[in-house]
Amino acid sequence: MENQRQFLSIALICIVGVLYFKWVEFSAPKTATEAVVEKAAVQSDVPQTPSSASPQNPNAQSGSSADTVPTLNEGINQAAPNVTGNQASTELIEVNTDMVRALINPVGGVIQSLELKKTPISTDQPEQGYPLLKSNERGFYVAQDGLLASPAGTAPDHTQVYQFQNTHYQLGSAADVLVPLTWASDDGVSITKVFRFKQGSYVVDVEYQIDNQSTADWTGYHYGQLSRTPPLKKSGGFGQLPSYSGAAYYTPEDKFQKEDFGDIEDQKLSIESNDSWVAMLEHYFVSAWLPTSETNKLYTGYNQVGSQYRIGYTSLNGTNIATGQQGVINSQVFLGPKEQEHLKELEEQGFTGLNLTVDYGILTVIAGPLFFLLKLIHSVVGNWGWSIILLTILIKAVFFPLSAASYKSMAGMKKLQPRLQTLKERYKDDRQKFQMEMMALYKEEKINPAGGCLPILIQIPVFIALYWVLLESVELRQAPFALWWQDLSAPDPYFVLPVLMGLSMFLMQKLNPAPMDDIQKKVMMVLPFGLTILFLSFPQGLVLYWVVNNVLSMAQQWYINKKYAS
Repeated sequence: MENQRQFLSIALICIVGVLYFKWVEFSAPKTATEAVVEKAAVQSDVPQTPSSASPQNPNAQSGSSADTVPTLNEGINQAAPNVTGNQASTELIEVNTDMVRALINPVGGVIQSLELKKTPISTDQPEQGYPLLKSNERGFYVAQDGLLASPAGTAPDHTQVYQFQNTHYQLGSAADVLVPLTWASDDGVSITKVFRFKQGSYVVDVEYQIDNQSTADWTGYHYGQLSRTPPLKKSGGFGQLPSYSGAAYYTPEDKFQKEDFGDIEDQKLSIESNDSWVAMLEHYFVSAWLPTSETNKLYTGYNQVGSQYRIGYTSLNGTNIATGQQGVINSQVFLGPKEQEHLKELEEQGFTGLNLTVDYGILTVIAGPLFFLLKLIHSVVGNWGWSIILLTILIKAVFFPLSAASYKSMAGMKKLQPRLQTLKERYKDDRQKFQMEMMALYKEEKINPAGGCLPILIQIPVFIALYWVLLESVELRQAPFALWWQDLSAPDPYFVLPVLMGLSMFLMQKLNPAPMDDIQKKVMMVLPFGLTILFLSFPQGLVLYWVVNNVLSMAQQWYINKKYAS
């Protein structure tokens, strides 16, 4: 009982370790892929067209091949419609804004490459933006969308070819830049697909301008999907950060839900909902289709050819355009980092739940306010490293009254250490008698060895919540602190912080009473070295928190020991 605080510390460390490796295990893709050819960018399955009377399942397929466009129910659109212009074109359309560099494939009007300019791929490559979307030897991850016509019309899905005028678009000083693509059918329906890239925004507006000059009314449904292969498996073990890679969606009924790659393989999602959205997540980044239609069918799918996973939606509110009339169909797609400022703006526009893509787990109710405080401090000091230090000091100050009870208990037990050692030697052959005499001594000195347990237990959720904040917040990615600590989300390149953490833990043990049991004593001696090795691959920001927390704990323990020493 005299070592409750030490064993609670070990338990806390074990909890963190379990969370770390379980999240790594959870996020590891169940199907690995080494490369995906660029051809797959326009050759994944197209969702089923809903009929005007009864919308059909968007996951229906007519073949197993990834390059098969599914036939539609009841003989509608059994053959792909004829289109004109640029049939054999392989030229891509480049769009440059202050935030992104995108490549659009005129085959399907697919955003098949997107580089985030303000988020470098690494600190030593500041000129190279992070490649969120890609279609190359490193992987396949694209944003696809299109129109489906019903009951007897024609419309361009994401395998049809669009005409285009320019191959380069530059935002410049304008508020936005428009990228038009055109498509026409033989029966008189012409459609202009317009991408709108905006200054200072990761949201891309997609608008279909339909001109129906056919002899019949035209009804169309928009669908959007995110299709990708799993991320290439990187070196695992201690060097891999815990993060989730996979699909997710939001509905008012189910709230925020994840669909990992294994879930998509096992069972296809097919649900109808209002005010919903779909997304693909990876550590620090998110792509999400944000439908403007009120009611949608959400779906997932998996193609064994190319190991492609997708999540998408199909609008169930058809847009009807009478013969000789015009109309529009709109949607939006967010492609960027999980910066909470941008996600909050989308929340204010009505896309509820997007802030949950910053996944703090079950402790979000604690982690959210902690991040708010961290960001508030950063707005004053302008450095995320110092913000972590000041937040740690603030947390220790808030919990000082609770911690004092624990430290007081530890100080009392340390004071009794010589007398306990005498009892141990006297009753070394009678453990039961030793326990009885030890408890009698505690009672005599009015010391409760478990008195410090509750304050420590109360602090554990706060610590774990801060752990997730420091790991999940993209704001700390590549954030510099000082000296060689230039990326708080990366391990310390010279291992100084982990060594300081281990040293501080070793010194902190010296302020506490040594365990009476020899095995416990050996465990406590090895613990600082084991944790130092574990923390070698932890992010600098997290290790910085540990070091500061340990130093403050030592200062508190020293003060309490001195105060209650006689």
